[in-house]
Amino acid sequence: MSVWDVARAVRRQVVVLLVALLATGWAALALTQEQPVYWARVRAVLVAQGGSPNWLAQPGESAIPLAGLLERRMNAEVDAVPTNSPDVTIIDRGITHGTVVFLPDRGGQWAHNFTEPIVVLEAAGPDEASVHEQMDSLISRLRGELTTLQRDLLTSRSPRVGFSDPTLDYQVQAAAGRPEVGAVGVALVGTVLAVLACVCVERIRGSARNRDVEPRPGAIMMTAAPGGRV
Repeated sequence: MSVWDVARAVRRQVVVLLVALLATGWAALALTQEQPVYWARVRAVLVAQGGSPNWLAQPGESAIPLAGLLERRMNAEVDAVPTNSPDVTIIDRGITHGTVVFLPDRGGQWAHNFTEPIVVLEAAGPDEASVHEQMDSLISRLRGELTTLQRDLLTSRSPRVGFSDPTLDYQVQAAAGRPEVGAVGVALVGTVLAVLACVCVERIRGSARNRDVEPRPGAIMMTAAPGGRV
């Protein structure tokens, strides 16, 4: 099919073209008006409090099991969070309203590798206020779980393990993406599909016209004899 054939099909199927372009324009406009999703992250680092370390407060890897216990307690009533790279955010997981708690996993495809005494808290929501509310609730609960866990393990009152306060600070961010670029992509794809729809409809109508013109198999041609009689 040549370019002229495509142009002829588009000219004959103007209604199909207009309907498809209107649908494309509506989709592109809806994409540009998409509201951003807000989210925040905390990387809570476990540290020893006081001067006399206990078996939970040794520097380095010995605090990692405690972080694992905290993560288990925080996720006791929810489904386990799939293991991903520490760089994967709650938005990357497709969660637009909710929270996740997990440990940074530096492992590859075949094995886990937890190398840091860190518990990651993330929250997402439709506005900043909801994210603040969820994050504050997570941090408060995490502190309470740590206190309860050390009490259950009969750890001496002082010193204990706590969180580095600066690591509990967070900032709410907006994940809006690039809606303008997405709208341009939708417009281009929609225009191409509109032209293809015109070509398809024109071919279908052309095939129907050809079937109507062609004689049916086995049909008997009747001719009139002189005098008007068959």
